[in-house]
Amino acid sequence: MFFSIDEKLFNLFPGLKIGVLVCEIRNTGYGEDGLETILEGLKSHFQYEKPQDHPHIKVWRAAFNKLGIPASKYYSSIESLLRRALKGGPFPRINPVVDLYNAVSLKHLVPMGGHAIPPLEGNIALCFAKGGEPFVPMDSGDTETVDAAEVVYKDDREVLTRRWVWRQCNKDKVTAQTGSVFVPIDIMEGLPEGLCETVMTEMEEKLLKNGYGSVVFKDILTRTKTSTEF
Repeated sequence: MFFSIDEKLFNLFPGLKIGVLVCEIRNTGYGEDGLETILEGLKSHFQYEKPQDHPHIKVWRAAFNKLGIPASKYYSSIESLLRRALKGGPFPRINPVVDLYNAVSLKHLVPMGGHAIPPLEGNIALCFAKGGEPFVPMDSGDTETVDAAEVVYKDDREVLTRRWVWRQCNKDKVTAQTGSVFVPIDIMEGLPEGLCETVMTEMEEKLLKNGYGSVVFKDILTRTKTSTEF
């Protein structure tokens, strides 16, 4: 299976990095993901007046606006998670692996996703949609059609994530039955050097420590390396 990124994205965002983890997982028993500690830390020590004031959120708002995506209407996945965390109250737990990458995502304030590999068809691409591709939102049966030139994750059949890191599809959601998962880590330009590597290492270590599984493949795509095979 190949994962590739449209070179035009690097023309717009030369410093973009996408970390790639492919994990074999056992997604049934909980360990210690640290999610509650991370949530409490955000609620107690967040230093900005609004979520969108944080530099890690600002870069995604700027990227969305550059792509013509109204950033105040469509929140990046990390802004949505942060808003939910700061709001307080019960934070939804999904399953061990999803909760783990949500915890790591919130700790470092970067978008991370998880795509169950068995339902995927063909190869994966981060690219500009041609327009009209099908998309079924997570936990919904209603098929949408994607706008032309919208940045999406997709396989050879349909769109997996709309508006880059906004909303994921239903077919490849990670469940208790999932045995292998593709985890992209989206690091927008303007964030600290080494952040991508730090997040990847932490995710790998916590998978092993908690007995959730292991990383069987990892890579980082940049302007000078726009595709990888796993």
